[in-house]
Amino acid sequence: MTSARVSKADRLCRAAKSQALVRIKRSPRNADQVDGIVVAVGSKWALIAHTGDGGFFEGLVAIRVKDVVKVKKDSSFEERFARAQPEWPPTAPAELDLDTTAGLLRGMSAISPLLAIEQERRFHSRMTWIGVVDQVTRRWLWLREVRPDATWRKRPLGYKLRRITKVFISDRYLTALAAIAGTGPTH
Repeated sequence: MTSARVSKADRLCRAAKSQALVRIKRSPRNADQVDGIVVAVGSKWALIAHTGDGGFFEGLVAIRVKDVVKVKKDSSFEERFARAQPEWPPTAPAELDLDTTAGLLRGMSAISPLLAIEQERRFHSRMTWIGVVDQVTRRWLWLREVRPDATWRKRPLGYKLRRITKVFISDRYLTALAAIAGTGPTH
């Protein structure tokens, strides 16, 4: 394990222990900043209780530890507001595998009707796909996707596990989309 990876994991672990609202900058440069409370850290993935504007909780997001560039405590009022919400204190789901991508995807898909994945690339904009897990193999995620108009694609599409940089569940958008689209394609 490289010293940079240990340092990143250590910063995330300290943030988890403090239960402070943090802002996490990630690579590549076009990757979204993630705001929230770090609730668990594994060897490959970190789980954050994501917060949106004002400190409202917005589901869970998993980010790759190796992509973390900076972890900074948020100095705004939003942490105080988050601490006053009924979801406080946020916790990690029991036995969620943060050491493998396949385990993370299986665990998160068991928690929420819809799962979203992102692939952030160095020179391209990020891409987001939403759906239900059809199958996870050693190298691939097969996702039955739902479109923005709440209709389902007929066949699952495959994504390489090593290219997935962010996984999220249970935010307001996914909750609303699941309410309209249902929990899977009808045959």
